Amino acid sequence: MFLKMISIVLITLNLNLYKPDQSLVQIFDVQQEKVVKQIPLTDGLEKSFIGLLDSSPKMYGGMDMNPKSGLILHVEFKNPIKLTSAVYTDLVKEAYLFLEPGEQPKSLIYYNTQRGVIVVVLKGDSDQFIKSNLVIP
Repeated sequence: MFLKMISIVLITLNLNLYKPDQSLVQIFDVQQEKVVKQIPLTDGLEKSFIGLLDSSPKMYGGMDMNPKSGLILHVEFKNPIKLTSAVYTDLVKEAYLFLEPGEQPKSLIYYNTQRGVIVVVLKGDSDQFIKSNLVIP
């Protein structure tokens, strides 16, 4: 009976922490080749995510976007966001953030309209972003 009550309390707490209108962040581990976790896009994480996307982005000039290690974060924003850098020409509806250890972060950006997709290199520290924002199993 006691275990059943604890289970009900934990489920109730978990349901209260997640808001159905909140976006989710999928965390893909490159070496495991699978999504290892899904977390809610909290206000703090969204602010940190946007801060990194706006950190002096430059268009990516490489040919290969396949990371060999690290994480790829995917978020589809419930409401498209406006980023301040001139590199972004439209509202952003979806982003993939490539966080490879020892490398500058990169992002694949999907716009809200038909303007397409861009890839940018960001100023920032992939390791620090992970350490500050994510708890990975």
